[in-house]
Amino acid sequence: QAPIGPATTRGRVPDADTVIAAMEKCGWVQAKAARLLGLTPRQIGYVLRKRGIEIKRL
Repeated sequence: QAPIGPATTRGRVPDADTVIAAMEKCGWVQAKAARLLGLTPRQIGYVLRKRGIEIKRL
């Protein structure tokens, strides 16, 4: 499995598995997952909608 981080997202939208892994690692907090992936919170929200990933409410 590829490491999570800015190098994996440089210049392209991360795949669903990468986004889900980051969200799970960050307790489904979008701002933290965005920081982990090197994205802005707005970008992570866009990726979640584009990939059809439902946000888990705790």
